[in-house]
Amino acid sequence: MINYFFKTYGCQANVADSQGLAKFLDELGCKEVQNEEQADLAIVNTCAVRDKAEQKLFSYLGELAEHKKARAYMKIGVIGCVASYKKKEIYQRFDLVNFVYGAREEYDTLKAYLMDAVVNLETTKQMFQSAPDLNVKSGGQDRDVKKVVQFKKLLSTPRFVSLGLKKAEKKIADKPGAEKPLEVNRSYVNIMTGCNKACAYCIVPFTRGGEVSYPMAQILDRVAHDIANGAKEITLIGQNVNSYIDPETGHKFPELMRRVAAIEGQFWVRWISPHPQDMTRELFEVIAQHRDKLPGYVHFPVQSGSDRILDLMKRNYTAAQYLEQIGWIRELLPGATISTDIIVGFPGETEEDYLATRELMEKVKYDLVYSFIYSPRKYTRAANMEDTSTYQDKQKWLELLQERQKEICLEKNLHNIGKTFTCLVEKRVAHDKLLARTEGNVRVHFQGSDDMIGSFVQLCIQETGPVNMVGVLV
Repeated sequence: MINYFFKTYGCQANVADSQGLAKFLDELGCKEVQNEEQADLAIVNTCAVRDKAEQKLFSYLGELAEHKKARAYMKIGVIGCVASYKKKEIYQRFDLVNFVYGAREEYDTLKAYLMDAVVNLETTKQMFQSAPDLNVKSGGQDRDVKKVVQFKKLLSTPRFVSLGLKKAEKKIADKPGAEKPLEVNRSYVNIMTGCNKACAYCIVPFTRGGEVSYPMAQILDRVAHDIANGAKEITLIGQNVNSYIDPETGHKFPELMRRVAAIEGQFWVRWISPHPQDMTRELFEVIAQHRDKLPGYVHFPVQSGSDRILDLMKRNYTAAQYLEQIGWIRELLPGATISTDIIVGFPGETEEDYLATRELMEKVKYDLVYSFIYSPRKYTRAANMEDTSTYQDKQKWLELLQERQKEICLEKNLHNIGKTFTCLVEKRVAHDKLLARTEGNVRVHFQGSDDMIGSFVQLCIQETGPVNMVGVLV
């Protein structure tokens, strides 16, 4: 049996890609392991949004070299956004890497390549185990995965039979003696890839290309399959999720949400990340009609509260338009929680612009803010813009913003004391507590048994901090 390991950086689109490939490898008879030391096949899924994630990749590849010394047959692959534009550099810097495959390339081809890689690994692993001192090579670098696949004609040969490719598994409920998971079963489903917006700071259109929506029927089948196999939370993912259009029928994102909510079962559906330019009132009307499955939680990135900076960012909306949409949420989804992304220190940002963002924060009173100092990325328009503020200014702005947001979080959580919420239990955490989340994605710690993991429970809030609330079972 071949053991595989995924190291995933970045957004939940990458998590969904890794999850999809992991399921494919499971169908080939492989087994996922939790650390690199046990892996025969290690795949690194990369993120290019910020420079820090890219640097982590290169450092991690150096660590993998040590693991490969112990198992010469081990294969290492790099996929995702950084692989889209740094393939040549990765091959040159890391001879240990066997294959590099970018986010813009066809994943069916990658799957075909992995089928052959698994077959080869089975042979070389057996040789290595029977004679550890034998000079076993891992096959070198396959610099052009597409050519390798075309040459071996994997899709038209009986490789599927030789691998014993399994059919889709039955429902977990049908499996006698199935163990209760130690963490809630989540499913991440990419409904589209790429983006057409070309925000000045964003590298995604370069690494993933333009928007391509996947067929709605295919998405619904995947969601239904995952729910039948125990998934309690489904996350629909797109770089610009609310611009989704079914290529077969022309139906848009609200209709997809309506049809997902019609699937039988007890589960929640979350969705990331939307763009204000494509937000419609209809979407929130659909959510309002299906609150049992479509929770009142909206991650709604604003990036800046300054119209001047929004224009420089090429976000294609104003602060006033954004606030009007926030009004739709408050009106149609009472009690909904709202989170956002904010970039501090965008090129040309002044203190006046920063204060406009702070003003917008006070108007919205977000439940959670993901805030970062602007990170310049090559191949984006903003990388060549003049920067007029110092790093010290940016750091100060960020710290003040985060401190204020922490106060807002505490204020909002204090209002929840004494209230009872439906929560999904996720896992066991420190201090022997269980971690659950409300429909609004707020963390709650409570005392309970492991058999509650993956279940919906009623929790009454007893105390709280700015991040975690503490509750008791009702």
